Amino acid sequence: MAFCPRALSFLFVVALAVSTAFAGVRRGADVPSDSQTPNYYVWGCLPGNISSGFRFCDSNLTIGERVSDLIQRMTLLEKLAILGPDSVHTTVSTCNMMDSGVLRLGIPAYMNLVETNTAVASACIKPGVCATNFPGPANLAASFNRTLWRAKGTAISDEMRALSNFGWHRATDDAPYSKIGLTGFGPNMNIARDPRFGRTSELPGEDPFLTGMYAMEYVQGCQNGSDPRYLKMIAGLKHYDAYSVETGRGNRLFNISMFDLWDTYLPQYGIAFDRNQGNAMAVMCSYAGVNGVPSCANDYLLNKVIRGKFGRPEVVVASDCGAIGNMLSDDVIYAKNDSDAAAKALNGGCDLDLGDQYYSPGWSGGADGLTQAIREGMTTEAIVDLALGRVLEKRFMAGLFDPLDQQVYTKIPIEVVGSEQHQALILEGALQGIVLLKNVNNTLPFASGRSLAVLGPHAFSTRDLMEDYKGDQQCFGGNEDCVPTIGNVFAMLNGVDRTTVMYGVDMDSSDDSGIAPALSAAASADQIVLCLGIGNAQEHEGIDRDVTTLPGLQESFALKVLALGKPTVIVLVNGGILSIDNLVAPAPAIVEAFYPSTQGALALYKALFGLENRWGRMPLTVYPADYINQVDLFNFDMSKAPGRTYRYYTGTPLFEFGFGLSYTSFSLACESSFKVQILADGTAVPPTLSFACDVSNTGSVVGDDVVMVYHNVSSELRLNISSLHAVPLRALVEFARVGPVLPGAKVSVPFTVQSTRVLALTNSDGDRVIYPGAHVLVVSDGVNTNQMIVDVQVPSGSPFVVVDQAVRP
Repeated sequence: MAFCPRALSFLFVVALAVSTAFAGVRRGADVPSDSQTPNYYVWGCLPGNISSGFRFCDSNLTIGERVSDLIQRMTLLEKLAILGPDSVHTTVSTCNMMDSGVLRLGIPAYMNLVETNTAVASACIKPGVCATNFPGPANLAASFNRTLWRAKGTAISDEMRALSNFGWHRATDDAPYSKIGLTGFGPNMNIARDPRFGRTSELPGEDPFLTGMYAMEYVQGCQNGSDPRYLKMIAGLKHYDAYSVETGRGNRLFNISMFDLWDTYLPQYGIAFDRNQGNAMAVMCSYAGVNGVPSCANDYLLNKVIRGKFGRPEVVVASDCGAIGNMLSDDVIYAKNDSDAAAKALNGGCDLDLGDQYYSPGWSGGADGLTQAIREGMTTEAIVDLALGRVLEKRFMAGLFDPLDQQVYTKIPIEVVGSEQHQALILEGALQGIVLLKNVNNTLPFASGRSLAVLGPHAFSTRDLMEDYKGDQQCFGGNEDCVPTIGNVFAMLNGVDRTTVMYGVDMDSSDDSGIAPALSAAASADQIVLCLGIGNAQEHEGIDRDVTTLPGLQESFALKVLALGKPTVIVLVNGGILSIDNLVAPAPAIVEAFYPSTQGALALYKALFGLENRWGRMPLTVYPADYINQVDLFNFDMSKAPGRTYRYYTGTPLFEFGFGLSYTSFSLACESSFKVQILADGTAVPPTLSFACDVSNTGSVVGDDVVMVYHNVSSELRLNISSLHAVPLRALVEFARVGPVLPGAKVSVPFTVQSTRVLALTNSDGDRVIYPGAHVLVVSDGVNTNQMIVDVQVPSGSPFVVVDQAVRP
């Protein structure tokens, strides 16, 4: 039986027609007049394009030779016009960074930013043909399914290629000039450090390993396809690094210890950048500043860590929109003027200037910051060439300068966009990511055909079934009218004559006029679905939440409904967690849906009525409401009491990371013990630990299970080392999704983990070290738990062995 259910590998019919795409450039008086100007294609080197006669168009040369030839033909101002946005000859937002191209060399203008965290940000092509919008990352992460995450990346890259091949554009004010290229930014990999963070809806969760695995699979799906000669698309990570505050986000420099950097804020990026894992080609530096230096000028983070420690000198670093200009803020004052800001960003490792135009020359609307900085000796053209080389290399790797008829990906047809296969995929994702948190006396599944009341503000949600970065359009024309609501789907499938759908209360208001009729409907119903939560008005880019409780009258309304004593399920729709302290006890059933997207209503119906028994596990800790009064939003110390995330939180959560129920019951059996010798050179004998866990379905319903492996240390070892640095209460090191498992069936789930990876702790210097003594591998499926002891020995006289040394500032 497979360990990643329903592998989700779909066959896409590939058409032979190729549609070339015009770049978003307008001819104007300021564009150099030249009889040999290009045809404004996204692709260079096409027949008839002046560039086709140059050496850099010779596909028999290495990419390095071609990039070098192109760069040496360019003037300094032409180089800078590639590294920053053009606001004179294009109508594209400087945040999306359409560069100028190089007309005299036949190099087309190119838009460097398309958001791809949840969908390819684009305009709908026609009614019913829009980019596929995936469930929010927390929902997908809750599946603990690597196959699903890889499939998402494959679907996103298929659609990005198709939209680019079709010559399509974004749905922004600059359409139709904002032509979609092949560079997409997503996934957002920041850690859900504080539950108030306004962009939690964009994140996979709070655990570095889970986030890293999610990013690895997603990026692999995005960049790799059937043709190993080319990148399918250029995948960029967000937001590097330690970005988890919206309040004053552009003007804050946070003090973060080496321990916290290498224990929490960097490991997931290490996985996503690793050539043998994610191999991401680009990254967006964040608004956050780390230890006195803005991220987009941070030589330590960009050059020493990414290009040094992570071994990826070729990675392209793009600034978040306006991040370079933030260096001039009165609250930061990291740079004294435009040229100083531009030089510090470029020298610090930032290749592309999104938003500010400090890199751009004056003739393209820029501030001439880099031009002046070079004149003043603050930076050099050689550093410009390094940045430009990284940028152009990725375009060559994606085939943008090679013959179209020799490439597989240029033939991906527009029919894949929003296809039935992709709709089936997002339904499957939503089903696997919804989490069953409570189910007293088998309240669920509900019986079909009985009277049903679907109540609450999310019963009517369309836009608010999707996360903050949902893409540009989900319905033709720009509204969300085509998105099925929970209320409509439940009424259609349960029967309109047996289903009542009412607001009861708004998402966030003091209007109580709808409560009485909603309570009357609830009293007459056999079963009740309470659709509660938050939406884009409460959490989005630019704001943090003040509280983590339900807004408005939702809680008081819910208590009135629950007091009726009817079979009732609370369905929570949200990105950041909801502290429902007062609802946990009286609610017979609770389901966490996160933002389940456009197929979310159908997924919820199937789950609540027992048509599916998939369910996920929590990728976040649900803290009680008072937690936010115990932690400082602006403090990045993960272990400071009461601690952050499941790894350090010492309080009692409402629901813990990894928790989740099912309609069936499982037993879990893992019986192994290990002895490991860590040698002085940091290697281990044995180098890997292999074991198997038996998962048995002891109930009467077919279903999926999730098996998670955590590292812990014995109480004695914890006592010995806790004075040296913080020690996680437990830390996820491996996982597997299992199923579907038939009633009475037993499945053996094998694990093989690298000894030095799973047994190491982070010390105060940021190094990964292994201590001698009893370590514990804790295996859990969210309900059942097994433990395996690992006896670790190190060379005599050594208190520990360093197995991975952090790079020093």
